[in-house]
Amino acid sequence: MIKLLGWIMLGVIVVVAGFLYRYESLNPCEWLTQDLAAHAGLQPVQGLGEAAGIVMEPMECVQRWADLRVEDAESH
Repeated sequence: MIKLLGWIMLGVIVVVAGFLYRYESLNPCEWLTQDLAAHAGLQPVQGLGEAAGIVMEPMECVQRWADLRVEDAESH
């Protein structure tokens, strides 16, 4: 049981580290704005996620970010 919890914690740490490395943030609205900028061919801009967070709920940002990732994967 302890070994399983250790593996789960390691997995969570790897996922969190991946998001921090890629987006430098754990804010899903920041992920969305950075990926939208990249999708449009622009340089990613830090800090736009907070503005998007004012307009959208975090779960809406996650949903739109996931939809954008799926759309990008389907187009390649």
